[in-house]
Amino acid sequence: MIDLVKKTFLAGIGAAAMTMDRVEQMARELANSAQLSSEKGQAFVDEAVARAQKARADMQANVQRMVNDALARTNVATREDIAQLVARIEKLERDLAAKSH
Repeated sequence: MIDLVKKTFLAGIGAAAMTMDRVEQMARELANSAQLSSEKGQAFVDEAVARAQKARADMQANVQRMVNDALARTNVATREDIAQLVARIEKLERDLAAKSH
């Protein structure tokens, strides 16, 4: 029974789109409806929250990787590229100012 409840819950989490409060609330509701002991219910809630946090972190990493890949393919300058160019320009300006004095 608990495995079915866990699988149902975890399949429906949509973890990356939910707030942790909502994940915890849903887990508590499922634990109560499955009539889990307080200890098992808390363990279920903790596991659900941990999985939701991991799913969110994984999704964020995947989205970041996809965005970076897309930017690399379109030859759009990144903040790092711009920062390097600004540093080069500032150095050239300092060098030019030093030569003109």
